[in-house]
Amino acid sequence: MKGIDRLSVIRHLSKTKPDWIHTELFRMLHKEDLWIVAYENIKSNKGALTPGSTLETMDQMSVSRLRRLRDQVVNESYQFKPVKEIMIPKSDGRKRALGLPTANDKVVQEVIRMILEAIYELCFAEQSFGFRRGLGTHDALQYTEKKFRWMDWVIEGDIEGAYPTINHDRLCEILGQRIKDVRFMNLIRKLLKCGILQEKLFTRSKLGVPQGSIVSPILANIYYHELDLWVIRQMEVYNRPASTRKSPAYKQITARMGRLSKKIKELDKRSDVYKTLRKELKLQKQKQFRTPSQAERRTQIEYVRYADEWMIGVCGKKSLALQLLNEVGQFLQQDLRQSLHLKKTKLTNLRVGKAKFLGYEIYLPREGKISSYIGSVTQTTRRTNPELRLDLPLDRVLQRMDERGYIQTLTKGHRPISKKSYTTLQDIVIVKHFQAVWRGLENYYSGCTNPKKLQYIHYLLRISCAMTLAHRHRSSSRKMFRIHGKMLKITEGKRTAAFPVRQSWSLDDRRWLNKRILIDPFKIYANRVSRSSLGRACVICHTKTQIEMHHVKHIRKEGVRYGGFTQQMALLNRKQVPLCRKCHNKVHSGLYDQIRLKDLAEA
Repeated sequence: MKGIDRLSVIRHLSKTKPDWIHTELFRMLHKEDLWIVAYENIKSNKGALTPGSTLETMDQMSVSRLRRLRDQVVNESYQFKPVKEIMIPKSDGRKRALGLPTANDKVVQEVIRMILEAIYELCFAEQSFGFRRGLGTHDALQYTEKKFRWMDWVIEGDIEGAYPTINHDRLCEILGQRIKDVRFMNLIRKLLKCGILQEKLFTRSKLGVPQGSIVSPILANIYYHELDLWVIRQMEVYNRPASTRKSPAYKQITARMGRLSKKIKELDKRSDVYKTLRKELKLQKQKQFRTPSQAERRTQIEYVRYADEWMIGVCGKKSLALQLLNEVGQFLQQDLRQSLHLKKTKLTNLRVGKAKFLGYEIYLPREGKISSYIGSVTQTTRRTNPELRLDLPLDRVLQRMDERGYIQTLTKGHRPISKKSYTTLQDIVIVKHFQAVWRGLENYYSGCTNPKKLQYIHYLLRISCAMTLAHRHRSSSRKMFRIHGKMLKITEGKRTAAFPVRQSWSLDDRRWLNKRILIDPFKIYANRVSRSSLGRACVICHTKTQIEMHHVKHIRKEGVRYGGFTQQMALLNRKQVPLCRKCHNKVHSGLYDQIRLKDLAEA
């Protein structure tokens, strides 16, 4: 049986028998098709040509290299190299660590990831959305909009140093509940303890999984699945429907209002007694609004998680929310051996403050009053079912735009400015850059319940685009609109670019971009094995000996003019081509820069 078929069987067992113990996982590593799929899955990643702690990259990958790698793993002699760590700046001025594994380590990690995904993917909770096939941030936000509408309090959870503080022993205990394969577990332990290389300073790993590695997301989801299960158990304990019985105070007020209404109907509207009783009825109605109607209020807990960012919603008393906050902190400390970030973990009243989740601001509008008339008596009612609002964090987005040079922050408000770093680019490239920035914001915040904020950002970016074009041509933005129209449409040969202009900013246009077609991953894997270029003939000399893959980072990138062999690959729309070792060396030496396109097309 092929390795892909074995993965399909494992996935089926995990779906039909959630308690199934897997015992023969390491033997799957003998299957050559798994290693080919692993390479095909990651060969086009951005970091394919980025070296880690060694100089090796995905370039020069071959079937023989994969076989040597497989043999080293199978005979348990393979050792993971230290992860090269670089610091990436964050929006708040701080920096976060990003790990860069070596190319061979990436392939081994991808094989491990595929096996773990087959075991655990179908067992994850429906409240978990991070790094899962077919799910994304909009799925998590739509789930939040649906489930958190009735919540009064929200616990915004933040784990202090989530990924870097994952306990290796505890993680292996969790994996050991489903996996009883000593050699496979030893391989994972080797991966966890490979160490970190910071500017030639080696540090042995005692905690955490490196951010940036291929297998870290699935390991983190397995680890925090324990948190998901704990919250689900609390939901089963605390959730209870509202009582159908009315509270004594509410019934007393209702009876009082009935007697007053009956007396009012019998009185003359011009009498003083009528006016007095009418005022009393109004006061009783206002008092009724402030009195809980049910004898026992409904209690409900909801939960959502995306990677290490999660929220617990509480419909009930504040004391219950505080109790849950304390209990979840104890669970993390005792079971997962982590702790909550005291400053970032917040308890928010959705009718007073705003919770932040996945870049959105979430809140409930305050209950407003609506006046209506019944006969001659004015009846005041209230909105009892407010819609949950998910808003764009305007201040944060404007701050990022200011940092990147699209706008300038003034004492009062903001104004668009020319993006100076773009002025050396071609007109069509400038417009495409602004188009990409706007499309990214528009798509991510397409679920925003206040489209006017999105409209304001559209205005700033559109004017900034016109000002950048004007800066390039030493003209004015008004002339740019006169020449290129309101969409700033630029045409160069067969290429066209324009800044999108929306005609409607209605709330009816909001949508979540989550209608993805989920394809069976094992059909994808089988297709990638059959179409793999590994082992095919050299595209230049057509020999079939000593074949290895030639990689390039980009074949299409706006503003960059490629030449030589890379230009020919761009015309074929291929980032990897098989070459024999002799031709590969000549390509890197520049000896094949003038090779004809038809020589490649014939391959």
